[in-house]
Amino acid sequence: MADVFVPLNRFQSVIAELSGEEDAVYNTPKGVSTIVLSAQITNTGTQTNPVTIFITPNRELPSPNFEFIYSGSVFISGSESLAAYNGSFTSASNLLAINNQFIRKEVAAYIQFQNNLSETPFGYSASFYETNILRDVNAVAYDLLNKTTLRTNKAALSYYDKDGDSIIPTGQVTASVNAIDYATILAAQIIKNQSVTGSSQVARLYQNATTQSFDSNFVVSDSQTSSSKYVIEELYDVIRQTIQAPRLVAKPPVDLVRNVDIPGLDSLSPVVAGKLVLEEEYGLIISGSPDLRIILSLLESANE
Repeated sequence: MADVFVPLNRFQSVIAELSGEEDAVYNTPKGVSTIVLSAQITNTGTQTNPVTIFITPNRELPSPNFEFIYSGSVFISGSESLAAYNGSFTSASNLLAINNQFIRKEVAAYIQFQNNLSETPFGYSASFYETNILRDVNAVAYDLLNKTTLRTNKAALSYYDKDGDSIIPTGQVTASVNAIDYATILAAQIIKNQSVTGSSQVARLYQNATTQSFDSNFVVSDSQTSSSKYVIEELYDVIRQTIQAPRLVAKPPVDLVRNVDIPGLDSLSPVVAGKLVLEEEYGLIISGSPDLRIILSLLESANE
């Protein structure tokens, strides 16, 4: 079957009447970007009628799920007071902070080592992994200390672009998840102020350029350390799940105009010539009286 031909540029007019509800006046076709050259809304009635116009991206965005950890004063698990563990959180956060470069280099070297052993290695980029690893550990350390989720949320979303598309190179999702898993293992030992190779889960180091740092000022009991470990694992797991199986939410509509009155037998031109661009699959929704008539002048251009 022949490919469907999409003109490089196509002028189009859209004429529509409103129903009194929210009407989808125009939806940008897939593979097309549209410039709204002009838009005119005419009130054919004798009474003043308001109009609302908004744009729907018609996209779903990943939304990190913090359902199993509070940013306030209690854990969901066990309802334990965070106040009793403030010393633990301060200690753990600081130990992660002074070891962020160690985690960055060690995890990146681990991923490179595993990639070199693969039968089908990918184009490994140290800068890509090191940037992500450092951002994640700094976010976890900050949120642990401040009992919030703000920076972990931002770190998780950094794996996506503004349209909700993953920026992880093709074939490297597993490696990105493995990086998070190894960083979590390292963090669990680092917050004990003990060598990571003392853990049964870390048999060896994969680089020796950056060494682990210790600080005798940060020593807490095993029970308190386990509390910090729980929070760290939960924060890292949010990032992991956002990569592997993201919870998606609809991107909210954007108001263009809201409840703007159009006098009877008058019109409104809410778009300055060529100043509104609708990306592919964006929708133009208009709500108003059935007395309102819509005329759009559009230029559709095929995306390259």
